[in-house]
Amino acid sequence: MINLKHQHISNEQLVEQFQNGQEDALKLLIKRFHPKLKRTINYHTRNAEPVDDLVQDCWYAIIKKLEKLQLKISFDAWALMIARRKAIDWIRGQQQSRQRTQTMRAETKAKSEMNQTEYKTDRQMQIDIAIQQLPATQKMVLNMFYQEHLSLKEISEVLNITEGTVKSRLFYACEKLKNIINP
Repeated sequence: MINLKHQHISNEQLVEQFQNGQEDALKLLIKRFHPKLKRTINYHTRNAEPVDDLVQDCWYAIIKKLEKLQLKISFDAWALMIARRKAIDWIRGQQQSRQRTQTMRAETKAKSEMNQTEYKTDRQMQIDIAIQQLPATQKMVLNMFYQEHLSLKEISEVLNITEGTVKSRLFYACEKLKNIINP
């Protein structure tokens, strides 16, 4: 049995020892290589939050494949490739999550705007129908005041009636509209 604490043992030799049944080789490999995995994932994600979970996922994938692994490249390159892929998958997941959130917000906003437009359209139709039920004198005063934006004095001059009569017709027209729209 080779002394596993020896610093000159390569990671590839540790993999080989683990494959030959030496469990301590895996422990040393993890202890030695774990910080490198963390740095790599942190570098790629630029986010410390997922690092521990992603490193754990990496070790799970590495250990799962380690028993039958036949290295054609160095262990470090192979393991770091797994770490990069895990980081890229996490980044893609974050991007998809942001896109889904943005899409949901846009859909919610569009529905809200559509509902407001429908409400305004429905409300405006109710008002238009209610106005048609008013006497001609009240319709005329409402139109001049709210649509043409004439003052009470201007309306009284155009219709040749007193300002008090304009106010009265405007008041009764509004009251009648309220009663028609909200009985």
